Amino acid sequence: MNAENGTTLSLGAALITGTVNGVGIGGNILIILVIASTAGLRGFSGALMINQAVAEVLQEVVLQVLILLFSIRPPMIQLTIHVRLLLFGLSGVVSHSLSALSANLYLAICKQQQYMTMITWKRIGAFLCCSWIFNALIVNLYYVVPSFYAVDLESSFDFLNVNLTSSNWWFLVLLVVNIVFVPICSAATCFLKIQSYMKCPSMAALGPSNMSKVKLSQTVHLTTILYLISFVPVLVIISVKVHIPFGKAVSWAVCSSYYIIKFMVYLKLYKPFRETMKSMCCKTCQRRVGHADLSSTLETS
Repeated sequence: MNAENGTTLSLGAALITGTVNGVGIGGNILIILVIASTAGLRGFSGALMINQAVAEVLQEVVLQVLILLFSIRPPMIQLTIHVRLLLFGLSGVVSHSLSALSANLYLAICKQQQYMTMITWKRIGAFLCCSWIFNALIVNLYYVVPSFYAVDLESSFDFLNVNLTSSNWWFLVLLVVNIVFVPICSAATCFLKIQSYMKCPSMAALGPSNMSKVKLSQTVHLTTILYLISFVPVLVIISVKVHIPFGKAVSWAVCSSYYIIKFMVYLKLYKPFRETMKSMCCKTCQRRVGHADLSSTLETS
């Protein structure tokens, strides 16, 4: 009976989070299309934002696979371990993208002379390649770290938990720093710096282009905070044994809701993003109207 209840709860979790995930994936794909179509975001900031969004789309797809595996317990336990590790790795890519984006915007606003010489396409490309490779190595460290995960085959609630020992504690520290502390430190530092520059009377004299960068920076930092708030509960819930009905469903739904809220934040706070979105909608409407007019003309003739 307990096993059946556990399966029902898992299927309920898959239903709740699967719906939110689907909307979140669609929203992030739309963000990629809008950023690629926005003239003001075809530089370094746009490249970093697209890289972040690509990692987040993959992260949501992996999360969806993980949810499905939880609803088909327990035959795929080893596969679940690999999927969780992949989720950690993709989270690290997102964190690195957010950190680089914060540093890029800070230099573009506050250190314009140094920015022209320090930031180049070659360095951005190298950074992105190193980020993906570094996180792939972290994922594969699992195979050399002794018994970091403890598997409970008889549990009807959870069967994969972090097993800290005196020899593998450094691996958990590495994961935490990679996923959480890096974006927190970079976002907080750049946000405070840019806030101080906004309060400076000479900021308005720097021109509308610079103020647009400040607005983009505020938008990015707000989404960074939302990302951390939404993702930390998932890291806890999938790593600790929790005996709360629908606990995983709620935590995963909170995590996935970030991708929906992120789209709304960009649409509300960043004007170029909003204008591009309106332009894309207008073009779609014009195409539909054009096809309708053409059809009516053919029917008349």
